[in-house]
Amino acid sequence: MSIEPEPFDLIIVGGGIAGSAAALRAAQYQLKALWILGSRVDANRSRGQWVVNVENMIGTHDGIIRKKIERLFKRGDEFEAARAKLAETPQMMISTRDIIGNVVDRIEADYGEFVTMVKETCTDARTLDNGEIEVVVTDKEGNEQTHRSAHVVLATGVMDRQPLVLKNTPKGVVDNIKWIYPGANREQVLYCIRCEGHLTRGTRTAVIGNSESAAQLAMMLHERYGSACAVLTNGEEPTWKERTGQLLGAYNIPSFTSRIVDLDSRRDGLHQIILENKTAVDLSFALVSMGLYRVYNELAIGLGAELGNPGAPTEERHVLIDSKGATSVPGLFAIGDMTTRADEPVMKQVYTCQEYAVRAVDTIDRARREAMRMAALGEQSPV
Repeated sequence: MSIEPEPFDLIIVGGGIAGSAAALRAAQYQLKALWILGSRVDANRSRGQWVVNVENMIGTHDGIIRKKIERLFKRGDEFEAARAKLAETPQMMISTRDIIGNVVDRIEADYGEFVTMVKETCTDARTLDNGEIEVVVTDKEGNEQTHRSAHVVLATGVMDRQPLVLKNTPKGVVDNIKWIYPGANREQVLYCIRCEGHLTRGTRTAVIGNSESAAQLAMMLHERYGSACAVLTNGEEPTWKERTGQLLGAYNIPSFTSRIVDLDSRRDGLHQIILENKTAVDLSFALVSMGLYRVYNELAIGLGAELGNPGAPTEERHVLIDSKGATSVPGLFAIGDMTTRADEPVMKQVYTCQEYAVRAVDTIDRARREAMRMAALGEQSPV
């Protein structure tokens, strides 16, 4: 790290969709911004890493790319191989990683004078006597550097609980969450019914979880897509309501409490989930609904921001914001999956992350422009 400490117009913490949207909008407004994307470890522990295919948002479907390529190579013998390759390519998925990578490329190419990017971890934050917020960035060698701004935007995200799988291996039985990863990476194990539920249409999909929410998701899959085939509680006793259980029965959605011991995940799809009692559940998708593992709210807590979800464990509490993404701490904003509002739900989707990023940056830019106008007229800022 070689950035000289100096005040920025804003500091953005988080390298996911929300942080990327905030960084790009700040760049386009020519705000002097520090974007702390986080390390590779930070990226791997984020929910966004598991959103493989972003196609529920208009403008991101692979059909747009395919049509443009088809037009480009429509005529000419020299493009015959390209046309053949395109025809055999089943899907050009646009993932959150693609979107984030594109933002990084655009900022590096067109806005490098305005946005400084740091791919390290923000480890601490504190409010200074002058009201500015100072953040601490730590690299993998443990070296620290501080940066300050009147405005900080937190977009540090959340992580879902992953199901443990009791798998037999040559070295014995290994109880671990890592057995779910191949299916998640192939978009066979899903995490968001709003983002990915439509993919299950006309297939068989099991919901993994034992809560009321898990059962409700199974019923939604049945009602919307006709795809729910079972609820797998993975060794936990069901906690859903009596009426919910009756509805599951009416919809012919069975529940199995036996532990998951294997997922038959191949490149051509998810075929079965095998349970400890030897039951094989035939399916094409699994939807994980086990609640939050944690909200990455440590920086917000350190700065004294008010949290929502009273009564929940601290590590599961979202940061309370208003309609502009502002927290209870002056100059501190939070956006994306880590947030909640008291007056209405915050939908956790790619486009709503972008919307709140724009709201926050617009608010910061408005304050900057008002200060410019007052300075131009020689007016004093109110105390």
